[in-house]
Amino acid sequence: MPLWSQRRSRFTHLEALVAVKSGSEFFELQPAFLRKQIEEAAEQAVGFQAVMMRAGEDVSKLIKDAFKKALKDGKAT
Repeated sequence: MPLWSQRRSRFTHLEALVAVKSGSEFFELQPAFLRKQIEEAAEQAVGFQAVMMRAGEDVSKLIKDAFKKALKDGKAT
């Protein structure tokens, strides 16, 4: 989730907390907000994992190619 969207979500939650009329309403809002934040964090983690896996694959390919080239150059001499 983009940073601006996170800010908007938190601001909306803060507005809802300010408008609370009872304790029970407050205790209904908090778990819902927390649940949403956890879901968003999980989505971000999945996205980050995908990016890191692609980066790892790219780096390992570069190392593999360099190693093959070094072996080839070593055999040629």
